[in-house]
Amino acid sequence: MEKLTQDHDLSSFDCGKSSLNDWLRRFALTNQQNDSARTYVLHRAGRVVGYYSLSAGSVRKEESPARIAKGLAKHPIGVILLARLAVDRTEHGAGLGRTILVDALSRAMTASDAIGARAILVHAIDEEAVTFYRKFGFEASPLDPKQLMLLMKDLRATLKSVGLG
Repeated sequence: MEKLTQDHDLSSFDCGKSSLNDWLRRFALTNQQNDSARTYVLHRAGRVVGYYSLSAGSVRKEESPARIAKGLAKHPIGVILLARLAVDRTEHGAGLGRTILVDALSRAMTASDAIGARAILVHAIDEEAVTFYRKFGFEASPLDPKQLMLLMKDLRATLKSVGLG
């Protein structure tokens, strides 16, 4: 995985979700240049076959699952936002989603070590995405079942158990 540059070929990327395709082509590089997000891509000979985008954020305590909000004051909770994650249709079923997510989670943990973040937040695009993230321990918000969070200490333990932390 490497940071998106203008040299990457985004023209044929198609994950099957037009909003994710359009965001990658139209906004990813601009958001990166404006320091509002970082996008990382997986490519084959320059052609992007998967990507994710990270940003900093916060959520209100009441939006968080009980385990994440436990013991905190009523201030917003700092999070790393996994804003987007997608795999090209030509690569569906090859395990790239898992590979890309592990890279994203590893970078999020590194960022959290530097700046502090209680959890990783994702806004799942659909029920298929909810199922995917729940397999990795993400928990749903009590206010929105597609807003999922993973406690950073759970992530550290998971990455350490597989030799990545």
